[in-house]
Amino acid sequence: MSTRQILGSLACGAVLLTGVPACSEKPDDKSQTSNSGNSNSNSDKASGGTNTGTASAELLKLGVEQGQAGKFDEAKATFEKVLAAEAENKFAWFNLGFIAQSRNHSDEAISNYDKALATDANYKPALYNKAIALESKDPTTSMDIYRKLVSIDNKSSTAYLRLGMLLSESGDDAGARDAFKAAVRLDKGLTSAVPAKYRVVPTARPSASAGR
Repeated sequence: MSTRQILGSLACGAVLLTGVPACSEKPDDKSQTSNSGNSNSNSDKASGGTNTGTASAELLKLGVEQGQAGKFDEAKATFEKVLAAEAENKFAWFNLGFIAQSRNHSDEAISNYDKALATDANYKPALYNKAIALESKDPTTSMDIYRKLVSIDNKSSTAYLRLGMLLSESGDDAGARDAFKAAVRLDKGLTSAVPAKYRVVPTARPSASAGR
């Protein structure tokens, strides 16, 4: 799995380190770091401890900035600090998975995505990136994950596209055609990524007879 595949236009769930919702929603970095950071704030105050949630949010923001600057080692260390304080932070686990996947460490990436999914089983970015990581080593499981993704979000055009690719490779032409049709219906820009034999050729309208 190359970095190009992870960051490319087909990998909408893997936008750099933000943990954005896959495919059909716009990134919302602030709400995500805030949500993940504030989950323990009330209990922290009640116990008289430091505000772990706020600290986690600041660390997540720092880690994202480090990752976007290409400082993956520093970003990894920062996200690990988040997890030391908040072991079930799905955003930190997702980001660690992304870093591992960008380095072609697919087993480590999958393990990290699984930890994010243990906190939120429907977390679309982790599902999407895990499916990508499994495409070559376990295509059946990868297809199952893509099917789950489109059941959660039926506007996930690239999930339909990648599902179609796997169905085509498995010999299920009918299933592949349906998946590609859904992908292109949602995003016409994906047409060129669909294998030629599955593309719908527009039917030319018959010209009117002369004199009519």
